[in-house]
Amino acid sequence: METFEHAFSPFRLGPLTLRNRLVALPAGTSMAEQGVPTHGDTEHFGRLAAGGVGMIIGGATVVHRSSTLRSRKLVEAYVDEFVPAAAAKARVVHRHGAKFIGQLCHLGREFIGGESDSPPVAPSPIKTARDAYPPHELTVREIEDIVEGWRISTENLVQAGADGAEIHAAHGYLPAQFLSPLTNRRTDSFGGSFGNRMRFTRMVLAAMRSVVPEGFVIGVRLSGEEEIPGGMGIDDCVRIAEDLACLGADYFSITHGTRGNYVKDAGNPDAVAVPSAARVRAATGLPTLVGQRIRDAATAEHIVKSGHADLVGMARALIADPDLPEKSRTGRLAEVRGCLGINQDCRAFDPHLHCAVNAEVGRGRHPNLGVPAPRSKEVYVIGGGPAGLEAARVAAGRGHRVTVFERSTRLGGTVRVAAESPHRATIIDIVDYLGNEMKRLRVEVNLAAGIEADDFAEILSLADHVVLATGSKSAGIRPGLAARASATIDDVLLGKVPEVPGRRALVYDEGDGFWPAYSAAESLLRDGWQVTFATPLTGLATRVPAESAGPLLRRLGAGGVELLVGHEAVVPGDASEPVLLRPAFGGGTQRRLEDVLTVWHSPRVPVDALVREVPEGAPVTVIGDCRTPRRISHAIAEGYQAGARI
Repeated sequence: METFEHAFSPFRLGPLTLRNRLVALPAGTSMAEQGVPTHGDTEHFGRLAAGGVGMIIGGATVVHRSSTLRSRKLVEAYVDEFVPAAAAKARVVHRHGAKFIGQLCHLGREFIGGESDSPPVAPSPIKTARDAYPPHELTVREIEDIVEGWRISTENLVQAGADGAEIHAAHGYLPAQFLSPLTNRRTDSFGGSFGNRMRFTRMVLAAMRSVVPEGFVIGVRLSGEEEIPGGMGIDDCVRIAEDLACLGADYFSITHGTRGNYVKDAGNPDAVAVPSAARVRAATGLPTLVGQRIRDAATAEHIVKSGHADLVGMARALIADPDLPEKSRTGRLAEVRGCLGINQDCRAFDPHLHCAVNAEVGRGRHPNLGVPAPRSKEVYVIGGGPAGLEAARVAAGRGHRVTVFERSTRLGGTVRVAAESPHRATIIDIVDYLGNEMKRLRVEVNLAAGIEADDFAEILSLADHVVLATGSKSAGIRPGLAARASATIDDVLLGKVPEVPGRRALVYDEGDGFWPAYSAAESLLRDGWQVTFATPLTGLATRVPAESAGPLLRRLGAGGVELLVGHEAVVPGDASEPVLLRPAFGGGTQRRLEDVLTVWHSPRVPVDALVREVPEGAPVTVIGDCRTPRRISHAIAEGYQAGARI
């Protein structure tokens, strides 16, 4: 059994003793009302602490009214009402044995996708590519007022009983905007030389130090690489860290990126910021925390054992499974529910934090969980995709006798096809986890066991409750294309496409904007095809998470894929005529696509034959894609609820 002795060894962070080296990184919940954390936010932090981390850093908490959103969903540390709410959070974290650090932030010219009643502000009036308006250039008096906001916010954290505070000087937010020559073009004492560009962050650190008692920790989060043209790199980061180390910083938290590219999806390698953290640690001699796409205790063990960093942070991995630390420490690695790295629900904030694979995030634990079911029932689950398996997991965990029937020879349903997409292989992790849970919970799993309509009456007579989770299937080849060279999205991802002279392909997304058509285009590109991608939508990858859309489109563009928005495909009735592409809103030129493979993405269709056979009043729950095809998160949430209610 792996023990991860380094990752789970205690660590002295200034005056604090942490029970281990694992840290929950800042990840805001948006569970705030009028800038004040709600009970749901506190409950989330308690859940993280109970899972066994050594320290939790709260999500970015703004320090000044000029950095608030109209929704007031960001926590505001400078208001008096913040103190009792933060105190409740600190108490619950301490009760479970972890330490609590509040991260303090000013977004500057960034507004993280939300409107504000205040104008964006920055050291210089340089507009981002992400937001609509150029920022107001801060005056010296306004700078001093924001620094005062940092002081007040720190004082509030002290009153709330927090163990420390962290300056968010990474990801292109206000301190980083002062630090970088790319965004700071000032000619006064806050711009120009390195010392002048450091002035704002030095003032913030000094203001914070002026109000904290002995034993209160102050850290700084920095981007080792901003990963934008002209942005700061590791040499800049090391120089900044050396300066702040001399001024009283207690630790550094090292990440990569700026807004829009710092939440790394499954297309990125794991642990990307570790070399940068090692440089900062070696240069400053201060405790160093590293995070960013670190998903398991084995990686944390290697980082600490190798001396690259002292502490290892996780955000999404702990959202997916808050118990990851304790499960890893006690050798229950197969029970860890891994983060898929798809940035789907955890980055949507609709209306607050959720997780594609953990239905409790943002919803809370169902009251039926944690206590055995009043009576153990015979539960049959028909369908071994994520919805059915999650229902089976939860029901079996409550003491029911569960049997799963799956038509295929493998579990996973549609997820198995999607996992064949380039850069998306990690989504199969949810199937592996649920498959392991079936074994642990002694769920009987029958593969190659399709249930037909004439079997259904017998199933109903044998079970106390039936869960129908029969999933969805491809809509098939679109009418009119069968006589032409054509394929479905599933065909492409599974490598079942006909050869076409010249290997030219049209991938047409008729209105989804999500991954399937784009994955098919990338799969064909990888296999040497010349690809045209077209959609009648007015934007590209409109439903792909923002942090994934940019890298996806850059990969397609770099490979020579022609990307056309506002174009509709027309299939003539005469099979000898080529498919046509024409501007959806008129104007432009109609194109004839001769000798191409046409991949037409239409919505999937439910496999719902058994759903139509359900008698009135029968103890049957229908979940997942057989209701209507949607996302993994819907399947997991419905499976969780179904299992909890039986």
